[in-house]
Amino acid sequence: MSIFGHRLLAITIFRSWRILFFYGVWATGVCLINNYVWSVALQSTLLTVLGTVLGFVISFGTTSSYDRHNEARKLWSRMFFATRTFARVVWFHVPENAVGVKMEPNDQNLLDKCKAETLVEKKTVINLLEAYAVAVKHYLRKEDNIYYEDLYPFVWFLPRYSLPSNIPSHDGRVLHDPPKDGGEAEKCLLGKEGGRCPEHQRNSIVPTEASNHTRNLFGRSEGTATSFLNSLRPAENPRDRSFMCQCRHVWYEILGNEPSTQLLPRHKVPVHNVPLEISFYLSSYIAALEERNARISPKIEAPTMSLLHTSLGNLVDALTEMERIATTRVVYSKHLWLLTIIYCLILPFQTLDSLGWLTIPATVLASFMFFGFLLAGAEIENPFGYDKNDLPLKEFVRNICKELHVLTSLPPPRPSDWAFHPDNNILFPSCSKNEEVAPNEWVSRGTDKIREALHGHVERCCDHI
Repeated sequence: MSIFGHRLLAITIFRSWRILFFYGVWATGVCLINNYVWSVALQSTLLTVLGTVLGFVISFGTTSSYDRHNEARKLWSRMFFATRTFARVVWFHVPENAVGVKMEPNDQNLLDKCKAETLVEKKTVINLLEAYAVAVKHYLRKEDNIYYEDLYPFVWFLPRYSLPSNIPSHDGRVLHDPPKDGGEAEKCLLGKEGGRCPEHQRNSIVPTEASNHTRNLFGRSEGTATSFLNSLRPAENPRDRSFMCQCRHVWYEILGNEPSTQLLPRHKVPVHNVPLEISFYLSSYIAALEERNARISPKIEAPTMSLLHTSLGNLVDALTEMERIATTRVVYSKHLWLLTIIYCLILPFQTLDSLGWLTIPATVLASFMFFGFLLAGAEIENPFGYDKNDLPLKEFVRNICKELHVLTSLPPPRPSDWAFHPDNNILFPSCSKNEEVAPNEWVSRGTDKIREALHGHVERCCDHI
């Protein structure tokens, strides 16, 4: 959809047309009764006073909702910053051999193995940072568990914590539930200590709702995450609120036969705190580095470890603050809606004498103004959903994923690779009077020549910058 179309649909008239239609019919009925039956006009004494007060209250409510929206945007920015910092420190400042295994100086095979293990660890940790952003998106939208195309491949192998959620249950929305297997899978998930199964049983396990202890046994017969991708819910799973969908839902309720491919309500389910679980594994990586640090060469300095702890703390802090926004409602919102409904119902009676038949469009316009602000405030009150004016969480997560993929696409560059590149032959890029000299040529000329060139640059070029 084009940007113009998206902005057009963001106007509240597309979500308040039912309300406007109702008040248009209501005003028409009032005008017909007033003109052909008996006079129902009222004095407009309270019209200005009540309208002014109601306008101030709606403005205050909308401002409060916008503050929540703006704060949520700041928290996502904080999570961006913490993710970038954590990934940069892991990729650049954790040594190539951070396994902490003692080896002989000439044991090249063991050294290569340790470097490969370190690289796999670092990439997996950065993958978990990507999974953290995806999990936060689903968690704030009250989308339960990990069965989503953009989350499942990252965390399907991790053992599960039975964490309570700070976000209340809701009527879940699913494309289709994960397949159930009440046989060996359920026995394994519930009957083994720690939830782990023997290797020969693992391949036959499929996701079940009974899997409350572990998550690392969710492969199908192939025993891989990709074998289950076709059964996962889509990354974006908004509720279909169209009129036809509601009619189909009522029809299926009457027949008692709901197809599994429709986005239909199901029983209330707890929302599992998957992001917090991922933070535990990120913390375990930091703890492992601290434990190995005495055997790592070169050692990881204390400021680097402190930066990892700080970044992880910022990730969890941003999650906690967004939980607060998602679980806190404006306490007087229902009272405000009731007052607005009553005011707009009385409005046609007070404008009949002065406007006549123009009462109909005037009532519709006033209803659009009042209910438009109420609907806009209600949308941004919880800015983590699928409404047009909510935060673009899909774009936020996509940007984080792109940055992390770009970061890990190349090994950490060394200054010797780029500072002494032959094309780095312009020592003063901002100066138009430049001598093209390769870095190795400057080295051969010696320190005195380099300092002389630096001094001459001030006299020749700085006045022209």
